[in-house]
Amino acid sequence: MNNISLLLLTKNEQDNLKGWSDWIHQLTAINEIVVVDDESTDSTVKILKSFFTKELSINIFKKKLENNFSDQRNFGLKKCQNDWILFLDADEVPTEKTINYLNHLSLKNGENYSFKRSVVYLGHTISHGQCLNDLPIKLFNKNEGKFINPVHEIWESTSTTIDTYQTILHYSIKSLTAFLQKINFYSSLRAQELFNQKHHPHLWEIIIYPKLKFLDLYFLRLGFLDGTAGIILSLSLSFNSFLVRSKLWHLSQK
Repeated sequence: MNNISLLLLTKNEQDNLKGWSDWIHQLTAINEIVVVDDESTDSTVKILKSFFTKELSINIFKKKLENNFSDQRNFGLKKCQNDWILFLDADEVPTEKTINYLNHLSLKNGENYSFKRSVVYLGHTISHGQCLNDLPIKLFNKNEGKFINPVHEIWESTSTTIDTYQTILHYSIKSLTAFLQKINFYSSLRAQELFNQKHHPHLWEIIIYPKLKFLDLYFLRLGFLDGTAGIILSLSLSFNSFLVRSKLWHLSQK
């Protein structure tokens, strides 16, 4: 069986990491956690070190995030001892079924493995809207690709992708206030990315894109099936679309 390195980016993640003790040692396929920490000032590093056992090494590297998450992850890949990498965010948790799947998976070169990601919002598991057909590649051989995109980084590879449909729960929304703060942060990064690509915003984009985003998430991707939580998330993400293009316009005026 192949050993797997878990790659993790952190920045003041103590609240999320406290829950990892409930499952991390059940994931016996992992024998190493490699952490790229963006100058955390809370108990993140202390909590991570507490996971250490003779079967699980913890290697923490300090690297300031310079508005490019792919650079952080590609840096982390070079620090991993194993070829096979599982990458998670601190607010992502594999289900018990997924852990069992990973522990018994026979990995093959030339294959990436995607997982179904479902958002948990105030106790509600969101499976539609933005989460419908959300199957990010989470497990791969580090020698067969690289991370791309400064924001919402993805794994780019010519290898075949195997859709496992195993679930990873994403506790990304602790409260609506925290979610809107996150939207504000990521929309700034995305606007800067588009600006660097010489994209010039048009008035119609600021007006139309948010409306199209909502229609896509709430109706075409069946966000209405998630009830009140579904409409809140659909509206919030359409607001994100508005912020990206509004901030891009502001950048173009400087």
